[in-house]
Amino acid sequence: MPDNMQGARAPGTLDTAALREKLTTRMWWAGIRNTVIYAFMAFGVPPLGAAANRAGMSWIFIIGGPMILVGIFGLLASLSTIPIAVLLTRTCRRTLAQYSFDTYCPQIAKVDGAKATKGRPKSMTLTLHTAEGHESPLMRMNPIPRRGPWRNPWPEGIENGVYVAGDLPFGAVGYVPSSGTFFFMQPADWDATAQDRELATPDRVSRAQDASLTRKVI
Repeated sequence: MPDNMQGARAPGTLDTAALREKLTTRMWWAGIRNTVIYAFMAFGVPPLGAAANRAGMSWIFIIGGPMILVGIFGLLASLSTIPIAVLLTRTCRRTLAQYSFDTYCPQIAKVDGAKATKGRPKSMTLTLHTAEGHESPLMRMNPIPRRGPWRNPWPEGIENGVYVAGDLPFGAVGYVPSSGTFFFMQPADWDATAQDRELATPDRVSRAQDASLTRKVI
């Protein structure tokens, strides 16, 4: 964490090791659940629809047809996101092995504005504010795991404050205590914050390297 964000202590402490396992379990569960649901829609609905049609329910294809299409496209989308999901999970696990959720930011500003809470913006950016008035660099964030396309893309309750584990010029994991959700973040302008990383002390650089945060991930 940058020096001006240090000392922003939360009212309580968090078990970082337990949350690390919770994040991993949630990522695997979300991936398996989505794959199973979409696979059933793509490959399970056709035989069921055929059986219903033979039973005289010819109207079933009005419902089954769209479900099959959703299943096919959803399955393809799920499979295509596996590499980035694996990368983010690995990076988050390494980050939480090096850093603790020892900083609390009670105020979050969604830089994309109110419109970004509706639909799915291509990228979500925010700034973190401590109780002492310190402000983070503009950060690009990615929910872990990502929410469905029909839901608000922002982690629920993020406006009420977050815990942070990491070193912001390199990257960090955020945790929303009010909803139990996670997100990964790095500076939105990676090149503009290069000087902050170059001026970091050797121990900070070493920890960031061990956490796989010395390169741009998102």
